[in-house]
Amino acid sequence: MWCANVGSVSTNPPPGAERSHRARPRKDRRQALIDAAIELLAEGNSADISAAAISRRAGVAHGLLFYYFTDKQGLVAAALADVLANLAEFQEPEAGEQSVRARVEGFVRRHIEFLERHRALYVRVIREGELGDSVVEDAVRKARAEGAQQVAALAELSEPLSALQSAAISGWTGFLDRTADAYFDTPDLELDAVVELIVDTFEAVVAATHSPPETGNRDQ
Repeated sequence: MWCANVGSVSTNPPPGAERSHRARPRKDRRQALIDAAIELLAEGNSADISAAAISRRAGVAHGLLFYYFTDKQGLVAAALADVLANLAEFQEPEAGEQSVRARVEGFVRRHIEFLERHRALYVRVIREGELGDSVVEDAVRKARAEGAQQVAALAELSEPLSALQSAAISGWTGFLDRTADAYFDTPDLELDAVVELIVDTFEAVVAATHSPPETGNRDQ
């Protein structure tokens, strides 16, 4: 279907589309498409996210979507990357968070608040994988890796992390997101209790990496 759409793009766009094409600098047109895709995805499953709908919302010529992103999947990946790029900054500690515990609590709370703020997009693209795992897998993996590095720094763990520490914190980031899912889906859960649980788990995970149990050679 997308190939057919590409082939049907006119070389002589209608006057309104041409005016919008000329009115925006090139960088702004690309960003307008990303912003429009984010807005439409955030409106939930009922929103039309066709190439035509995204272009209309962005106020740019239809063919520009394919020029900048090749296809809709490319645009969605760029839109998701744009949202996730703001996550690390949003999770940064606030001035009053002086202790390690306070910084990690702030990190976790803001992470959950960020997911909640972008709830419709998160559910549609990440949880439900509506547009295909291949579209979002790299962006999510990168965001989780950056989050793991960020929380390790907030916890003042010495660099470089050991292989065991890296594996443990990577696993904890998955726990963070799954527990956030449970919070969103369970009205009886309080955010403060969820944050405390996640931070307690982080502390336990980090403590476990300092003195791994003697289990013998796993190859035996």
